[in-house]
Amino acid sequence: MSYTSHLNDVLKVMKENKKEFCKKVGVLAVSEVQSVTPVGVYTGGKVGGNLKRSIVSEVMPRNKGVFVGANANAPYAIYVEKGIGQAPQPYLEKGVTNAIPKIINVAEDLYSRLGRG
Repeated sequence: MSYTSHLNDVLKVMKENKKEFCKKVGVLAVSEVQSVTPVGVYTGGKVGGNLKRSIVSEVMPRNKGVFVGANANAPYAIYVEKGIGQAPQPYLEKGVTNAIPKIINVAEDLYSRLGRG
């Protein structure tokens, strides 16, 4: 019985689907980060939410990964995360960590579908 390698075919399919995977990871990560992002309550009972709404994801060039963070609408995001001038409220790290099991499921699903194609 002869051995036939399908490594190049598998790598090609994985590369072609890497962007889809990165986009799905971004959506999951944003959702989880938003779920733990603190929301300010201001004088008079006004409730914020700008930071939560500013959480975005972006696929990095050549699909090398995913950036998850706050956009320019919340320039103070780092102060909340790291606690600069206040107690830290690490929503980014916590949210992304919470997303890991779901990301693993997405990877398993995507690559199992590719294997059946």
